[in-house]
Amino acid sequence: MYERIKILFAAIIILSSAGVSEALLAENSLKISLIKYDPYPVSPGSDFNIWVQVKNIGDNDVSGASIEFIPEYPFSIKTGESAVKYPGTIREGDEIVYKYAVHVDRDAFVGTNTIELGYRVDGTFTKREFDIEVGSEVVDARGTVQLENCVVSPEALIPGDTATVTLKLTNSASEYTIEMDGSDYSMNAQIQSAELSGESEMIEVTSEPYYNVGIIGPGDSLELPFTIQVKNNTPDGTYLLKFKLEGSARLYSLNLKIPVTVDSSSIDAVLSETLELNPGRIILSVANNRPNTVNAVTIIPDGNATFEPAEYFIGTMESDELFTVKFDMKEENDLTDINFKLRFKNGNNWHETDALTVALKDQRSPHTQKRETQVDLTVIAILAAVLATVSGFFILMRHRRAKSE
Repeated sequence: MYERIKILFAAIIILSSAGVSEALLAENSLKISLIKYDPYPVSPGSDFNIWVQVKNIGDNDVSGASIEFIPEYPFSIKTGESAVKYPGTIREGDEIVYKYAVHVDRDAFVGTNTIELGYRVDGTFTKREFDIEVGSEVVDARGTVQLENCVVSPEALIPGDTATVTLKLTNSASEYTIEMDGSDYSMNAQIQSAELSGESEMIEVTSEPYYNVGIIGPGDSLELPFTIQVKNNTPDGTYLLKFKLEGSARLYSLNLKIPVTVDSSSIDAVLSETLELNPGRIILSVANNRPNTVNAVTIIPDGNATFEPAEYFIGTMESDELFTVKFDMKEENDLTDINFKLRFKNGNNWHETDALTVALKDQRSPHTQKRETQVDLTVIAILAAVLATVSGFFILMRHRRAKSE
């Protein structure tokens, strides 16, 4: 009985292996090819036909195979047509040709697009990709595009800022046509897509990619703006964005790295001169410590006093630029500390720095201090006179009482 069971298991293993081997052999023995498509090139929004060849290049017949068109944008099977063909048994050396009616989307990229075809044998699917040219000008267009300039505004971002990255693309060709091998070729550059994406989680590109941008003539330029957002608490440093440009069939594509600088430095204010040297006046030195220009710089005093001016507008400050700001104190109430707030714009982003605190208890004029001293001495003299009078009265009364006794 034991020997019979061993023989049965061996037979099962042999049959299973044979089945797997046959399936793999069948899978590897088929070859699928795109013979042609018509018209060439195809136009966006139109129908066209493709002819697909399936050939058995193996040493065994293949049964139960299916030939499939895979609908992927911008291509779809025409309404009423079947995307799957069943050839039955394909004998050794046989080849079968199928025709598919396909529709191309009206918003398809003008240039080289990819169509997918495949075959399925015993549940295993094998596919291939083939190029389809879309657009009447693709074949003859040979213009090339280069990134001429990249501008990030503002140049350096503070964590939490929003910025605009503007990429300037230029067609480097100098002539509208060139002659090669006896044929004329257009030097227009066809751009089908342009996309900017962040390689780091710290910077997010909030703009959508550009599709079907159009044609750039020889020597002409095109600017593409993208919006980016820097997350809060992003460490200072340089971060890279990925720019990918896809062109038409004969246009070189671009894959570039775009650097973006994050710098959390700000503008600062310090007391320029001591209060004793400038009675009734506060003089501040304001410096831009950032690596880029800032705008709308304003210093605003906040406290229990009236100043002239009420706030000081500097405006634009270049990197490392220094301004001297003067405030005259017009009205004093209870003398307390005054906070000077600094507000500015980095690009289109408003920021406010930590306040500079200036103590006003020593900000009194010598005349005021002298008057207050004189008042204090007068009060002391009066108190002393009263005390002396009272003391003398008590002494006199004591002497009179002593004489009467």
